[in-house]
Amino acid sequence: MTRRRGRRMGRRQFWLRAGTAAVVLVLAAGLLVWLTRPRGYRIALDAGHGGDDPGAVGLIAETDLTETTVRCLEALLRADENYSVILCRDYGEGASSGERGRKASRKGADLLLSIHGNSAADPTARGFECYPQLPGRDTHAASLRFARLLGEEMADAGALLRGEEGVRYAVYDSDGQKRILNSADGVAGSTFGVLEQADCPAVLAEQCFLTSAEDVAAFAGEEGCARAAEAYYRAICRYFSTTPQL
Repeated sequence: MTRRRGRRMGRRQFWLRAGTAAVVLVLAAGLLVWLTRPRGYRIALDAGHGGDDPGAVGLIAETDLTETTVRCLEALLRADENYSVILCRDYGEGASSGERGRKASRKGADLLLSIHGNSAADPTARGFECYPQLPGRDTHAASLRFARLLGEEMADAGALLRGEEGVRYAVYDSDGQKRILNSADGVAGSTFGVLEQADCPAVLAEQCFLTSAEDVAAFAGEEGCARAAEAYYRAICRYFSTTPQL
């Protein structure tokens, strides 16, 4: 009798331990999924141009500006538990404008910011301007709200705003000619491909004029790009009503 009871107890302990191990494995798997899940709001960042396309060239190349700024902004967002980051292209590589917007859509972005640099024959031309998605889209109002927040934060950082408080519209006519407008009145047509292909609110920002020594000193280079990235980060936090972790 005693031996049989011992054998029964041994089997019972075996199944108890096996069950406990299974529960531990399930909990561990769940924890791994939780730790590796996309955090919070998904922000798509597009460093304009890239690869074989340097973009505009002034006192610096446009890709130097865009990649440095995106790296700074990516670091700020990844340090904030409210956000995860989608890169529309890898650093050092290129992609078409439409491909960038489509990648943001595939990855489920909640917001897209495409960063660029401006240029002009007139070396005194300077300032910040940004372009939301066009009227007629479901995401236009949210895109416009984000654009206005970007303008406000860049102004606080010391930028001169162009257009209507930093907001303008880029429209390509049927013949492919681009028009820059300061008002949404009568806007019709298509805009930048990255904005057209994104199914979330999206804005293209012209951070500064690469042909302006004043702009380059303020918003290019390591310090200048970091200054702009902080302004963009604050605008993103205001858009989603989160507290900046600065």
